[in-house]
Amino acid sequence: MQTDGRSEPARASHHLIPGAYFDDLAAGRGGPETIRFLRSTEYSRRLLLLRALLDAIAATPGALGPLPSVDSVWDTLTAAQEHAPRAFRELLLHPPIGVWLGHGLRRLTHTAWGEGPLWTDLGHVHAVCSVAALRAGLPLRTTVPLRDGAVMFPALGLARLPGRPRWGTAEVLVEPDRLRVDPYGACVGPPRMADADAPGWRGLRRLRARVTGRPVEVWLDDIDPYRDLSEPLPPERLDKDEVARWQERFEGALGLLAAIDPDMAAAVAGGLRTLTAVRPTSDRVVHSASAGDAFGAVLASLPPDPATLAVTVVHEFQHTKLGALLHLLTLEQDAGTARHYAPWRDDPRPLGGLLQGAYAFLGITEFWSRYLDAAPRSERPPAQFEFALRRRQTEDALRVLRADPGLTGHGRRFLRGMAARLSAWAADRRVRPDIDALAEFAATDHRTGWRIRHLSPAPDDVRALARAFAAGAAADCPIAGSLVVPDLAASWSHARTCAIRRALAGPRPPTPDPTAPGLSAADRALVARDPAAPDAYARLLADEPEAPEAWTGLVLALVAADPAAAPLLDRPELPRAVHRELRAAGTAADPRHVARWLAAGAAGGNRGR
Repeated sequence: MQTDGRSEPARASHHLIPGAYFDDLAAGRGGPETIRFLRSTEYSRRLLLLRALLDAIAATPGALGPLPSVDSVWDTLTAAQEHAPRAFRELLLHPPIGVWLGHGLRRLTHTAWGEGPLWTDLGHVHAVCSVAALRAGLPLRTTVPLRDGAVMFPALGLARLPGRPRWGTAEVLVEPDRLRVDPYGACVGPPRMADADAPGWRGLRRLRARVTGRPVEVWLDDIDPYRDLSEPLPPERLDKDEVARWQERFEGALGLLAAIDPDMAAAVAGGLRTLTAVRPTSDRVVHSASAGDAFGAVLASLPPDPATLAVTVVHEFQHTKLGALLHLLTLEQDAGTARHYAPWRDDPRPLGGLLQGAYAFLGITEFWSRYLDAAPRSERPPAQFEFALRRRQTEDALRVLRADPGLTGHGRRFLRGMAARLSAWAADRRVRPDIDALAEFAATDHRTGWRIRHLSPAPDDVRALARAFAAGAAADCPIAGSLVVPDLAASWSHARTCAIRRALAGPRPPTPDPTAPGLSAADRALVARDPAAPDAYARLLADEPEAPEAWTGLVLALVAADPAAAPLLDRPELPRAVHRELRAAGTAADPRHVARWLAAGAAGGNRGR
C-alpha cells in the first residue's frame, strides 16, 4: 500500500535471495531467519495482489454491486497501514486472505466461478477493511456482503444474522476495541475473548503449544469461507471433543518436533498460522494439502497420533517454503504435461509437481531419520520402514529430475542441494535388513503398478512381439520406449503395502500379515512367499484379463519365484499389452508364459525404456 494508491504507480522493491538462505532451503531446511525472509516476500506479493484486485475492481463497472466504492477501501486500508503497520502486515498475511485474493482475481478474469454474485466475493474486501480498522484503532462505518446470511471477519470470527437474505448485506460499525454487525438491528459481534463464541457469533479458535520454551498459537479454522484452497466453503463447526483432540495432537506434534528437530520446530512456529480441519474420506489415510496462495496454512484430516500430525505438518510446510521460493525465481520451465512417475502419487505428474513432491518427501525422510532414535521401541519398526521407503522414493524422484532438461540453472543448483542432503543417509545402517527389504518391495510394488497403469508401449512393437510369441520365436526384436498415457480410472488398493504397515505396527514379526483385509487370495500367497502365487494371479487374469492389480502381482510373484524374471521390472507394462494383442488376434496365451518369454528376451538385451 502507499499514501495515495489511486494516483501513483505502485512502487515495489526487489527481493534478493541471500545465497545462504537458498542453499539452506535446497537442503530441505530453512531456519527462523529464512522463514522471516519468506514471510517478508509473501507480504510484498500480497500487497501486489491487493493492488491488482482493487485496480481490477475499479475497472469493472458494478463489480461491488450494492457495496461501498473501491475509493473507500483505499482510504481505510491506507490509514490502517499507516497507523498500525505490524497489525496490517499480519492481517494481510492471514492465509485465507491470500486464498481470497487469488480467487477474486480469478473470478474477475473468468477463470474461476462462485456460487453467489460476483460482489459477494469481491466485497469481502470490506470485511478485511473492518478488521484492519479495528486493529488500527480507527473508526469505520461500512457495508459488508452476506454469504448464507453470515459474514466472516478474517482472523476474528463469523457473524450470523438469522432471517437475512442468503446474498444480502449488513452494516458494520467499528469503534475503539469494538466491532458491531447490524448495530441498529441484531447487533452481533465478538466477545472480549477473541476466540470465544457469543449469540450470533462464532469465534475463530486457537491451538496452543510450546516450542523451545516459547508459546506458539495457530488458528484452528473451521469457519472462514476461504479456508480451503479453491472455491469458498460453508462453515463446518467442530464440536468440543474434536477441538480437544486437535489440541492434544497439535501440542504433542510440536513437542515431538521440538525434541527431535528444534530448528524445524522453530521454523514451523515462525511460519505456520492456520490449521484447517478437513473431513477424512478414509479411516486409514490422513489427507492434507497446502497452496502457494495460502502461505502459512495447512489443511489436514485429524491424524491418529501426534507423530502422524508432525510428519503431516513437515510435509506441507516443505510445500509452503518451496511455494514461496517459486514466487521469487524459476526453478523449472515445463509445459506442465503430466508425464513423470512420482513414487508417492498414483497419477503421472508434471515436472513442477514432481519437484514439489520430491522436496516434501526430502523433509519427510529427514523427519523419519531423526525420529528413528527417539521413537518408543514398539514404534521403531514402522519408523524404520517409513525412513527406508521415503529415502528410496526420494532418490528415485531425484534421478528423474536430474535427467529432465526443463530445470533452470537455479533449479539444478537447488537439486544439487537436495541430492547432497539425501546422500547423507545413503550409508545409514539403522534400518534392519528385513525391514529394508519390505521397503524395497513396497517401492517396487508401487512403481510396477504405476507403469502398468500409465505406460503404453508402441503399438507396432506390441504387434511384432505378439507375432513372435505366436510363432514360437524369441522376444529379441528391438522395441522403443513406452509413452505415458494416463489411466486415471484404474482402481488401486495398495493392499500389500497396507498389510506391511499393519504388520509392523503390531506385535508380530515384520512379515506382511496374509490375513489382512483387502488382500486377494493371490496377494496372500505373494506376501506369504508361496511359490503358487503366479498361478493364483493367472486365475484372476483369466476372469479379468486387464486387471492392473493382478498384472502387478503377477510380475512381482514371477520375480520373487525366479530371479531370471527380474527384467520384467524394467518394462512391466509389456506383458499386459502383448497379452491384450494376442487376445485380440484370437490367440490363447497364458499370462505367465507371456511374461516369462518377455523376461527372457529382455535378459538378452532387448529392454527399451
